[in-house]
Amino acid sequence: MKLVAAALICAFAGSAVQAQTATLQNGGFEQLCGFCGGPFPEGWHSPGNNLNAKRRFVGDPDAPALFPVGTPNALTPRTGNAVLTLTTPGSGGFVGITTDSINFCYCDQTCQTACSGPYPFFDPIFDYNGGDVVISAYYMIPADAPITDQSGIKINIKVGNQDVATADIGTGGVPAVTGHTNGQWVQYTAVFARADIQAHYECNTGVRPDCGCSCVPSAPLPNHVKLTPLRFVGDGTPSSGVIFWDDITFTQLPPNQCPGNECGSQDFNGDGDFGTDQDIEAFFACLGGNCCAACFCQGSDFNGDGDFGTDQDIEAFFRVLGGGNC
Repeated sequence: MKLVAAALICAFAGSAVQAQTATLQNGGFEQLCGFCGGPFPEGWHSPGNNLNAKRRFVGDPDAPALFPVGTPNALTPRTGNAVLTLTTPGSGGFVGITTDSINFCYCDQTCQTACSGPYPFFDPIFDYNGGDVVISAYYMIPADAPITDQSGIKINIKVGNQDVATADIGTGGVPAVTGHTNGQWVQYTAVFARADIQAHYECNTGVRPDCGCSCVPSAPLPNHVKLTPLRFVGDGTPSSGVIFWDDITFTQLPPNQCPGNECGSQDFNGDGDFGTDQDIEAFFACLGGNCCAACFCQGSDFNGDGDFGTDQDIEAFFRVLGGGNC
């Protein structure tokens, strides 16, 4: 494997990098990274090779001890033999791993074959014309080692090396966890709604005025997702405890699946043009009970609160039309 690694690194020096890998790989952290030079999972990168974010496995020498799945009254992986563990240096800051890593073994994930460049990232593919991004995972925090900061899975939508839409932990549909789970595995679900992705992207491309950086090109469209399981509190803030993550999955819902709780966009009539007279006309027609086939799927519930055609929906519509949020 070392010979393959050397060949790939030499080849990488003269090759471009592709956009992404097809799907999320090694979400259960079973495979050890072949090129990282440390105890890190394949497909994931720990910035600065920070050992507070690393792969753990049953029988390793670290504490607290991990035992095989099914062991009574013991800390175990949820499935398989390995987990991701996030500890802390004790003084806050960021600890985490990310899929923003080069996939040198894309042609043979056993890394026994030298793949030719260009090499993709491990970031899974994102379809801008698709639906919501949904991340599912499981986390476990021992009762005697509660975390005093916050943990979760951050979602970045990207084009090339540039972030165009971000869902931080503790915002929108991306929960932040703290405390402990009494040593039990708990399901975690994070949702980056398609409408929110579009709003971030339009702000950063300048389609929506007075928001975002206006520094992102409108083409090509975003096409990959960076996932970052992390824990965070401000630098210098005392922090303690340990959290384990396992079985992370990535899904993008179909484009026509209506979640029922989103805010609408400036393109209310779905014709690809944003904030036009036709969007306004379509919105008020929908308020009157005549919603067009391509109109916002929640109809007159523009703010996604479950009530249809209210003053709050009208106010939210005009806020979004002016470049704001619901």
